[in-house]
Amino acid sequence: MTSGRLTVRKLVLIAVMTAVLEAAKFTLNSIANVELVSLLLIVFTRHFGKEYTLPAALLFALLECIWWGFGIWTVTYFYVWPLLVLLTDRIRTDELWVYCTLSAMFGLFFGALCSLTTLLAAGPAAAFAWWVAGIPYDLVHAGGNLVLCLLLYRPLTGALQYVQNGSK
Repeated sequence: MTSGRLTVRKLVLIAVMTAVLEAAKFTLNSIANVELVSLLLIVFTRHFGKEYTLPAALLFALLECIWWGFGIWTVTYFYVWPLLVLLTDRIRTDELWVYCTLSAMFGLFFGALCSLTTLLAAGPAAAFAWWVAGIPYDLVHAGGNLVLCLLLYRPLTGALQYVQNGSK
């Protein structure tokens, strides 16, 4: 699925992926740092490619800013989620452990990645303090990502393949 043209099919897929990302985010909002967005971006990128998933990640980031307001933490979504898409796109394997590791490491380093905006806004000391204060949440994020990927990667991948094969 790598056509450079903007087709109705491509627009619809991007819109559906964005809606699924947003719905998934709201589903687990009450559990701090446990989220399905990382897993979904990995699965979407593996199935549809970055051409579809990158715009969905950026639209998701925009919707988050619209919903929660524009702030230093929401701005990070514009580089953090696309980074996950680009990292996933570079991986050329079907091994589950690779995607579980990627998902867990992404959760572990999420706070460090997000502290880059604090670095620019307030300097190194503030960025370091912000990152260190969030390490317990990053550990939860990593654990949640690992468990969700272990449990749901194969069923989600299988469901996407089933839908794609059944729609032809």
